[in-house]
Amino acid sequence: MEEKYPVKIIILKTKDMVYFSQLDLIIILERALRRAQLPLYYTKGFRPHPKLSFKNAIKVGVEGNEEVTIYFSKPIELKKVLNSLTEQLPNDLKIIQIS
Repeated sequence: MEEKYPVKIIILKTKDMVYFSQLDLIIILERALRRAQLPLYYTKGFRPHPKLSFKNAIKVGVEGNEEVTIYFSKPIELKKVLNSLTEQLPNDLKIIQIS
């Protein structure tokens, strides 16, 4: 079985991003991760997609923090994840913590 390496990030959703739903946020994050060309771990099955885990959803129209666990297919430096992903995310989505 292929190993997966989890990285937890906390994203701050502000300004215009508050009008995007949880499903929109998932799509935005998946696209940013693919553009960053990071070694993502993909689900197994008919339509594989990056393995992400969200702790709590933020309501539409509310600013706040969201904890996301991203799974990678190989070990990766946290600084590389932070720099690569920050470049690809919209301005109103900011990574405030990574571990």
